[in-house]
Formats: sequence, structure tokens, C-alpha cells
Amino acid sequence: MCNTHQRRFGHLFYDLNTGFRPAFYAIGRNTLLGFCLILSLATHSFSQSSSFWDDTDMVPLRAGGSIGLTASTYAASGIENRRPPNVLQTNANLGFSTFGLRSGFSLSYSTDDSGFRQNMNNLSYSVRWRWLSFQAGDVNTRLSDYSLNGTTIRGGYIRANPGNFLFELIGGKSKRAVRPSLESAFREPSFDQWAFGAKIGVAGNTGSYFNLSTFYAQDNAASLSGEIIEIKPQENLTLTPDFRVNLFNGRLTLESQFTASVFTRDLDGDPFSSDDLGIPGFITTIYQPRVSTHINYAGKALAGFRSDFFDMNIGYERIQPGFMSLGRGTVRNDLETITLSPSIRFLQNRLSIRSDITLGRDNLLGTRLQTQTNTNVGTNVQMVFSEAFHLTTSYNLLLNDITMAQTAGIEQSLSGQSQVSHNLMVQPNLTFIGDDFIHNIALSGGYLSINSNFSGEPHTQNSFSSNSYTGMLSYAITLPSGITLNSSGNYLTNSSNGGDIRNIGLNFGTSYALFNRKLTFGLNVGINRNKFDREVLNGPLITNRLQQLTGGINTAYRLTDKDTFNLTLRSRNSRVLDGTGNDFTELEGSFRYQRTF
Repeated sequence: MCNTHQRRFGHLFYDLNTGFRPAFYAIGRNTLLGFCLILSLATHSFSQSSSFWDDTDMVPLRAGGSIGLTASTYAASGIENRRPPNVLQTNANLGFSTFGLRSGFSLSYSTDDSGFRQNMNNLSYSVRWRWLSFQAGDVNTRLSDYSLNGTTIRGGYIRANPGNFLFELIGGKSKRAVRPSLESAFREPSFDQWAFGAKIGVAGNTGSYFNLSTFYAQDNAASLSGEIIEIKPQENLTLTPDFRVNLFNGRLTLESQFTASVFTRDLDGDPFSSDDLGIPGFITTIYQPRVSTHINYAGKALAGFRSDFFDMNIGYERIQPGFMSLGRGTVRNDLETITLSPSIRFLQNRLSIRSDITLGRDNLLGTRLQTQTNTNVGTNVQMVFSEAFHLTTSYNLLLNDITMAQTAGIEQSLSGQSQVSHNLMVQPNLTFIGDDFIHNIALSGGYLSINSNFSGEPHTQNSFSSNSYTGMLSYAITLPSGITLNSSGNYLTNSSNGGDIRNIGLNFGTSYALFNRKLTFGLNVGINRNKFDREVLNGPLITNRLQQLTGGINTAYRLTDKDTFNLTLRSRNSRVLDGTGNDFTELEGSFRYQRTF
């Protein structure tokens, strides 16, 4: 075969490059024979070392996607159309992977004034071999909660996890340059931004670990050269140690992470020398401090205890005022939170009680005029009386206080605001499973109160209170023929400073599966009535009563494992029984075909 290929290549070489054929035969013949020998040995070696490829996730070619067609129609009377009367939409999606290279495209067309759209910007490469993985393209990873966490980087990522050791490295462009535009008033300009991160760690056999990570990002000021903009190029460097220790066979867990962030708001600012700062000179070679540079930190710690019947988690988080990180976008800073989460179980876990208590505050340095503190207490009780009867009860208390600092020599009418909220919910559930029938009865009742008070004149008149009661009862039965019947009723009443609301609704539905569940059919109807009474200042009581009737039919047919059809019809009728408003009716329907491959 090699001689045949050599002769063919020789003629091709001669035809394309007349006069070089003798040289090809003099030199290329031996070279080609050697290449054939090497190729033969490599093929034999590959067959002997196929375990290398077996340990990877690379495949020669894998592809998949879908195509779809949707036709919908809409009509309304009594109101203006909320959507076009007829819309036709088509879409096609294809994704493929070849030896780790992943990409794809999507195409869509709609008659709803959108025309033809296509997208093919999701090119990426990913490959794994045992403890080593590599990604290229748009990559996303998390180094810690406060440094690199959620920012997508267009570049490369390497993760190595041999045994108990961990190494991660990521780098690329985290933002692209966006120039200011008068046509796009809401488009915020930005510089090209490059970001790099690394993480090393070691883990124990009991789940304990210690990691050290760093993240660096810098704007490229030259990417918007010549533009008149108000933003300044920024720079950021973070260092994060984090660890977890499991003791007493995992019954006691201690974990923490702390991020120190050096942030420069303006790279054009005057730099400081090492002599000005009194620090070693090598530090300024790593990161050049400037006038707008500041150092801040954020961190959290957690202790957890586990036993057969009692658990306890205690946490503390603090984010200093002014903390910034270019690896996680907008960060709410100036925040301190203490959490306490006890839980207890009785009667062989048939009764469980869990509470979550959160205490938070801001204005940590006391430099702001306003301080906000909040307390959130949530308790959940679950009781399993039997396989058929379950009861869940929950209660949530929210206390929110805002206080204003008094400024000497300045008269302040507003001194603060307080808000108290109580939320109680009871949910019993009853399920009977027989030989031919399955009955399910669910009931829920709830109470919610909100009281918001302003202190100081004249704001006391803006205080607000609201009380709501809700109830819901549902019943569903599944018959042996495959028919499911369900019904529900709901009730709500609310009294507040704005008025009184009453709402009641009933819903009925059924579904049926035919031809070995290839065809499913669903029908639902509902009626809803609400009443709203409100008082107008120095005027009469105004009452509005509305009624809504809804109905829907949904069918789905699975022609093959890859082809499905869906038909949906919906109607909505609204009538004004008392007061002002418009009577209207809406009808809509859609047909959809989808094929996957």
C-alpha cells in the first residue's frame, strides 16, 4: 500500500512541480517508506495502549439537536389584541462534539416582526483524562465565594486532581470592549478586561481540605483609546485561603474562607513607591499601588455538629464596606450576618423540627447616617402519622428596623422605620393507595400579617398594616384506566390600609393517556371571583367585583421516540359584575411539531 501511495504522490508531485520529480524519488521514496513504517508502529502501539483513550471522554463524533415548527393564533374581543393574530415560528438547533471540540448553532425564524436569527458563538473545547481536564473557549469555574465566582472567561482552564492534590489554572478575557453609542442609550461602555486565576489544594481521606487561590483582573485602557468616557480602568488582586476540617467521623465540621482584595479604581492615578508605603520593593512589582488603591476583606466561618437525633449549624459572614471583586460582579458589601440552624428528630425520624435564625446588620463602621438590622426566624415542623397522613407546619417571623443617626444642629423629622411580619402555614396531606385507585387530599391554610411603622412626624400617617388569610383544598383521584381527575378550591381575604380584597376560585381538570401513553389528553376549566372595596379620601366606598372563566385543552402525541406533536387551546373570559372595567374574551391556540436527533 505504501508503494502504491508513493507512486500516486510521485505523479502528483511531478504534475504540479515539473522538474522536481527526480529529487522526489531520490529523497521522498526513502522518507515515505520510513513514514509508513512509523505509522505502522504507531498503529500497533495505539492498539496496545488503548487504555489511554479508554480513560478519556473523547469520542470521534457526537452530534444531536432538534427542529421544530410552531403555529399559533390569537383573537380578542372587548380589548385590544395583546399579541399578533397569527404567528409562525421555526427553529433548528445542532450541537456536536469531535475529540473534545464542542460547538453548535441555532437558527430561528418568526413572522412576528423578528425575521431570521442565527447564533454560532458557543465554540468550546473540553477533554478529560483520568485526573486531568482541560477546557478552552467560554469557561466558567469557582475559585472561592468572594474572588472568582460566576464570571465567564473566554480563554482556557486546566484542572489537575491527582490523588489528594488539586491544581487549577484559568486565564483569558473576562470582558470585551464596549464603545459608547448614542444609538444604544442604555449600553454601558467597558474596557477589554483580562483575568487570571490559580488554585492549589490538598485534601484528606476524611473530607478535610486546605486550598489557597488567587485571582487577578485588569482593564486594558488602550481598548477604548480616543473615546470620551467617564469610566476609569480598574485592577484587582485577591488572595483566598479556605479550609474544612472533619472531626469525630464527620460529626463535627469546621470550615472557613477569607478573601483579601486589593482594588484600584483608576489605573491612571499616581502610583506609590515602595519607599512611600514602607513595604518591600518586590511587592510593587507584583501589584502597583496607586492613589485609588484600597485593601478590603470578606469572609465567613461555619461550624456544624451532626448526631443521630440532633444537628446544629452556626455561621458567621462579614463583608467589609467597600469590598470589591472583579470576579463576581456586583457584591453587596457592608454586611454582617450570623446564622443559627438547630434541628431535632423524634420517634424514629417521624417527627422533625428545624429552625433557621438569621441576624443581620449593616453600617459596620458606623460612618453612615442610616443603620439597618434584621432578624429572621423560620421554624418548620413535619410529622408523619402514617404512610397515608402527613402534616407540615411552618412559621416565619421577620423583624426589620432602620434607625437614623441624629446630627447635631439639624432637626430631623424622620428617626426610623420598623417592620414586623408573621407568616403561619399549616398543610395536612392525606393519600390512600388502593389496588385500583389512588386518592390524594391536600389542605393548606395560612395567615400573613405585615405592620410597617414610621417614627417621627409627619411620617406616622404613612404607617401600613395588612392581614391576609388563605385557604386551599384539593382532591385528585387516579383510576385504573389511566384517567386522572382533580379539583381544587381556594379562598383569600386581605384587609389593609388600601382596602379589602376577597377572592374565591374553583378549578376542575382531567387527563387521560391512550395507546401506551403515546397520546395524552388534558382538559381544565376554572372560575374565579374577586371583590375589592376601597375608601376614597372624603368620598364614598368604591366596590369592584370581577369574574373570570378559564378553560384549556392540551393534547400531545408521540409519533416516534423522536417526533412529538402538541395542540393547545385556551380561552379566558372576564366580566365586570359591579364597578368599573371592561368585559373581554380571549381565545388562543397553538400547534407544535418537534423532532430530536
